[in-house]
Amino acid sequence: MIYFLITIFSLFFLWLSWYKMNWAVALTIFAMPAYLLRFKIAFLPMTILEVMVLILFIVWLVKVLQKKEKITLSNYKWWGLFFLLTATIAVFVSVDLFASLGVWKAYFLEPIMFFVVFINTIKKKEDWKLVIGALGASALFVAVPAIVQKFTGLGIANEFWRAEETRRVTSWYGFPNAVGLYLAPIAMLFGGLIMQSKIRIFEKLKEGKFKIKKLDVFYFVVFICSALAIYFAKSEGAIIGLIAGFLFLGLIYPYKLSRISTASLVVVLILIGLFVPAVKDYTSEKFTLSDRSGQIRQQQWKETGEMLDNGRMLLGAGLSSYQVVVESYHKEAIWIKDKADAEWLNKIQTSEEFRKKMWQPLEIYMYPHNIILNFWSEIGLLGVFAVVVLLLKLLMNYWRVKSSENRNMYLILLAVFAVVLVHGIVDVPYFKNDLSLLWWLFFGMSWVLVKRKKILYD
Repeated sequence: MIYFLITIFSLFFLWLSWYKMNWAVALTIFAMPAYLLRFKIAFLPMTILEVMVLILFIVWLVKVLQKKEKITLSNYKWWGLFFLLTATIAVFVSVDLFASLGVWKAYFLEPIMFFVVFINTIKKKEDWKLVIGALGASALFVAVPAIVQKFTGLGIANEFWRAEETRRVTSWYGFPNAVGLYLAPIAMLFGGLIMQSKIRIFEKLKEGKFKIKKLDVFYFVVFICSALAIYFAKSEGAIIGLIAGFLFLGLIYPYKLSRISTASLVVVLILIGLFVPAVKDYTSEKFTLSDRSGQIRQQQWKETGEMLDNGRMLLGAGLSSYQVVVESYHKEAIWIKDKADAEWLNKIQTSEEFRKKMWQPLEIYMYPHNIILNFWSEIGLLGVFAVVVLLLKLLMNYWRVKSSENRNMYLILLAVFAVVLVHGIVDVPYFKNDLSLLWWLFFGMSWVLVKRKKILYD
């Protein structure tokens, strides 16, 4: 029955791709969380999301060859290919060829294939609106169940996260941080659209005109639901990343009031952080990584650094090999330094009680939980270099849209990447099926803004 349903859906998507490529692209964007629906074709692991990307690319390629259409390329092309090449080399560095090929296919090849289809398909204002609508609907598809979980606990597998006093929502995923990783960049995008819309409304008010569009309501609902889901997931990295993204956008947005109000807010936040004891303690703990989570991250980075320094500086551990390769450098438990240590020492009764309190077991995570170390350990130093160049090109492309109508939208995209990078300091914002596709989707959107000069505004 499952394979019958997959076949029916695949045939429908094939038809949609052939006759309505822009709608097929939008449906793929909406269905990014569908990577959770997994199955096998013979010995080959697959997901519904992968099926959609492969069908989309094959249909696009057939139509291009059939009509002999010119293929749109981007100035990301050579570095995107180099990025893919470093991932290909990492397959052969890996200790598990089969597992690494699966990661290579799902996190590198297919997202770049989608990027190529995207920049060749999204050409009109209507196409862009479809993309924004699909992203918003996908965010709601993840956020609404998370909000329901907050008040019911339904669907949270982990007992600790399900307990009301320690509840962290997971939505369709198996862990809370997945909610923040997926929703934070989308929330930033829609928050930026709200900011743009408010400025537009303010300007219309000065002209004596006032009209709230349905899209404005949609932007607001998507942002609020996404922000609530992130908060209920208690994804601190996502929250801090989102705050950083808004401050970044407020400071660079070409609207005087925005810059003044954001700069004032930054000053106020700094003063609060310096002089309000509770806030000062919290921010100090987070920025110095001195809390439990931060200390675990530091230990991960130390172990990763030792692994890279021991003959793997250039090539890393190889795709899907980090857990195996770093094991010989791993500590099974670490001493957690706590500000309440002295008070606790006065209360404890036994050395066993003390040991349980202070020594925390440390598992070997799939990745080092730092965006640079993630790429470095997986695809080597040259892969890190490719990522840095791609991001610099993304930044430099702003000057290609600076004088166009798409300038403000491009600034919002830069803020989206600011969220990803800040969150990536302590997490893994790329190495997951939906996140890698989301990454290349945002790169695709940036290039569409460069090439299509008048697609966004009425």
